[in-house]
Amino acid sequence: MTEDLYVLPASYGQQRLWLLEQIDPDTPLYNEAVGLRLRGPLDTAALTAAMSEVVARHEVLRSVLELEGAEVVQVVREAEPLALPVHEADSHELALAQARELAAVPFDLGRGPLVRCRLTRTGPDDHLFTVVVHHAVADGWSLGVLLAELTALYTEAVRGTDLSTVLPELAVQYADFAAWQKERLDTGELDGQLDHWRERLAGVAQPALPTDRVPAAAPERGTVRAPLRLPAAMVRQLRAVAGDTGDVTPFMVALAAYAVVLARWTRSPDVVVGLPFAGRGQEELESLVGFFVNTVPVRVDLSADPEFTAVLGQVRGRCVDAYGNADVPFELLVETLKLPRRSGRTPLTQTMLAVNNTWLPDRAEAAGVTIEPTTLLQERAHFEITVDLDGDGDELTGAVVLQADLFTQETADLLARSVTAVLRGAAMAPGTKVSALPCPLADERAAAREEEAVTAPATSMRPAGQAGAPRSATEIMLARLWTEVLERDTVGVHEEFYAAGGNSLRAVRVVMRAREQGVELPMERVLGEHTIRELAELL
Repeated sequence: MTEDLYVLPASYGQQRLWLLEQIDPDTPLYNEAVGLRLRGPLDTAALTAAMSEVVARHEVLRSVLELEGAEVVQVVREAEPLALPVHEADSHELALAQARELAAVPFDLGRGPLVRCRLTRTGPDDHLFTVVVHHAVADGWSLGVLLAELTALYTEAVRGTDLSTVLPELAVQYADFAAWQKERLDTGELDGQLDHWRERLAGVAQPALPTDRVPAAAPERGTVRAPLRLPAAMVRQLRAVAGDTGDVTPFMVALAAYAVVLARWTRSPDVVVGLPFAGRGQEELESLVGFFVNTVPVRVDLSADPEFTAVLGQVRGRCVDAYGNADVPFELLVETLKLPRRSGRTPLTQTMLAVNNTWLPDRAEAAGVTIEPTTLLQERAHFEITVDLDGDGDELTGAVVLQADLFTQETADLLARSVTAVLRGAAMAPGTKVSALPCPLADERAAAREEEAVTAPATSMRPAGQAGAPRSATEIMLARLWTEVLERDTVGVHEEFYAAGGNSLRAVRVVMRAREQGVELPMERVLGEHTIRELAELL
């Protein structure tokens, strides 16, 4: 077994993914995968040596996540040479299918390794090199870093160069970022950003999306998708008319149109959309492999039925503010704001809009080998709805991706049509109010689905401090666990866990302590809002 070198703090992002794995173990939902088609005379020994050097160079690629006491930590293991046997396939298409199967194999965050590779030969000078990593140790940007380093190292390995001398030594490792992140929070450096979010998200509404199906107890996270294209002419025209509000990007135009669709569809003028933020503000972080990406919420207020140009101006300002305060980890933001938690739902927002979320080039060259990257798309959704777009000048193309457990293909098609329809209507008449813009999803479906919309269970109206003595052996056991984990002398059976000082990590500790006593608590329920009495009634 590989030797453990040292134990280091986990980042907030890693803690969140560790918690999510406790809810839904043995899932490939957070796997990242890329297939590299290698055309040309391949030196397999050089490729093996190059990939081994990449893993040795980045400590996070040989780390695992464990719970140590009350904290999630990353344990860095000793570097070992990579084993890369050559598999055979009759065609590139078959090799891709096998690569997707490999990408769908879950990782064990506590056992590792959290990176796996496979080399498949499909012809004399044609191979597919598959790299799969867990999101806890790499994000989309990291795949670009990995490819760049692999290309440089392979070229030198073919020449017989000592690979330890090829790339400049990394100034920092991912664990340094995790420690620095914790230090910024502990010293109060991020207090100003937290204050910003408290003000921006005060009283935020969290309407349930009008789903087509009742959420399953154990969702499979499959998807339905519909292509989406926002023509350059319409985007360019709206950017021009919004010029007096500052530089409006194509992404902001897309976000404004999407916010209008969400508001019309949900019949709620209070819209929150999650945006991915690279999280690499320091130059030394740009060359690291690791999990840096953060989710930042953008809240759009459409309550005054504004004209679309006003929506564009508001979206621009909110985006600038969001990215200027994006260092607060999403999970910490949720806990700080004491936002309601509902089983099976992402707190604060259930939808994300992303543009250019990959940093892979179209092709690269290395020692006579042409490298053509292919993202191995995982048909599984992190959010209930995701809009993935790629930009080419002012034109945006991509897809809307909806969880198949919740939505039908018809809804996906209508959602894509609606974003385009709103954009087209606004381009023709930028002064049109939100309520007058064409929106097929709202116009054709919302009224018919109003009675069928799935509403989240109401949170308890009982005051958080209301007392209540345990009345059963189960409630006594839970009360004992709560006092221990929450570090309190007593707790009432009607106190809500998070209002009493709980957080996600403490909720997991309750589950694990109960498991040690032979009691299996429902993880999803414990991570949602609950009281001792409500939890005991489920057992």
